[in-house]
Amino acid sequence: MCGRDTFRATWAEVHAASQPLFVKFPDEEPVPTYNRAPTQRGWTVIADEGGGIVVPMRWGLLPPWAKDTRLAYSTINARLDGITTKPAFRSAWKSRRCLIPTSGYYEWQPVAGGKQPYFIHPANAPVMFFGGLYEARPDGAGGELLTYSVITREADPELAAIHDRMPLILAPETFNEWLHGTPEQAMSIALMTPEAPVAAHPVDRAVGNVRNDRPDLIDPVQLATG
Repeated sequence: MCGRDTFRATWAEVHAASQPLFVKFPDEEPVPTYNRAPTQRGWTVIADEGGGIVVPMRWGLLPPWAKDTRLAYSTINARLDGITTKPAFRSAWKSRRCLIPTSGYYEWQPVAGGKQPYFIHPANAPVMFFGGLYEARPDGAGGELLTYSVITREADPELAAIHDRMPLILAPETFNEWLHGTPEQAMSIALMTPEAPVAAHPVDRAVGNVRNDRPDLIDPVQLATG
């Protein structure tokens, strides 16, 4: 699963990483976040005429029919193997797929005495893109509430020792078809996605507290031996 991530890229870096997709960006640069958690705001790329457009959304998908907003805590991730049948996701899968730019995410490995967090990040780039879903519903104040979910799949072999699942990480050449194509085309992309070019290192357990949001959270730490 993916329950925490980071975003510290500039729009110029996101633009370079999203090519050849044409993307419209906000005028103001994004504020870095080093410990983004469910229900907080994240950036997404959704389909727009001629390409995509960056839109802020709240993490934790809420379908229009959901009466209890607490559902969002169980829809931060959408398992690829149930995405076409689960009521919370099947409608969004058909026509509301998105991309989620990220600088990396955290995962916790069970160890003696607790869990050890790891930071998993692009190996050779400042940003990568998760495949996701989104929904829109009234916000109760005359506006619109946009929410998203990160699609997950079985972990690549080099990450399986940390956790058995990982976000669906997409390659730039698939972005246009992911946003504008059919559900069948999107599923083909998801199932044929190669191993993600990522690296991982252990980080301080302070990342477990959502109130901590600072650059040193992603710094590697030395694990105790023996």
